Amino acid sequence: MKNKIRTIIVDDEKSSREVLLNYINDYCKDIEVVATASSIQTAHKAIEKHNPDLVFLDIEMPDGKGFDLLTLFEKITFRVIFVTGHSDYAIKAFRINAVDYLLKPVNIDELTAAVEKVKANLGGPTSVEIIANVLKNISDSSFQQPTIVVSNIKGFEVLKINDIIMCKADGYCTNFHLKNNRKVISSKNLKQYENLLSEHGFVRVHHSYLVNLNHITSFTRQGEILMDENNKASLGDSFKKDFIKRFSRKE
Repeated sequence: MKNKIRTIIVDDEKSSREVLLNYINDYCKDIEVVATASSIQTAHKAIEKHNPDLVFLDIEMPDGKGFDLLTLFEKITFRVIFVTGHSDYAIKAFRINAVDYLLKPVNIDELTAAVEKVKANLGGPTSVEIIANVLKNISDSSFQQPTIVVSNIKGFEVLKINDIIMCKADGYCTNFHLKNNRKVISSKNLKQYENLLSEHGFVRVHHSYLVNLNHITSFTRQGEILMDENNKASLGDSFKKDFIKRFSRKE
């Protein structure tokens, strides 16, 4: 890499800024820290001045949340790695949107892995929609309308979780069957989405099917699950016991 990744560290704790800076200098040779900031106001000025490629952004700041900083920009042109010590609700939003984050105290291996992901995607479009989706979910602490970012060959698409009827494995890809007979094909495998959607009423019923309990109408003795809008899924023998247990108590 000819040019280093120009980076800004945003954290209100001096010790945290210094630890992260030292780790970056020692273990992330492709990164150049051009500035640090201790508040949203100073971070905003630093980003406008230095036009960084990457920002390490702490969530809890003295003059607001780190997310508030991002709303100050009409267009986000830099990558973001969020840093947090305790915000469980935020971590859920990060995971479901595939956003990079680090937990305090920062682990060196996790830091270098996050940086490698940034390097791999630096030439592509910035994740403006993904970050916007995180901001939306964070601002709605009740998660009444949770969403998920689905990656595909064109980039990504934001889907309302409640609109997903079922997910079907297709080789290494996943087909999302949605309300209004829409279908979205993701380039990620079904297992990854099972991990993300399990706490939102989804259950694995077959090696090839992940279904939304809220869209099931019935299931047959022949092992077929019937769902809204004429969708169907097979019920595998090894999944049957857990499915019946979950389905019987979904009300």
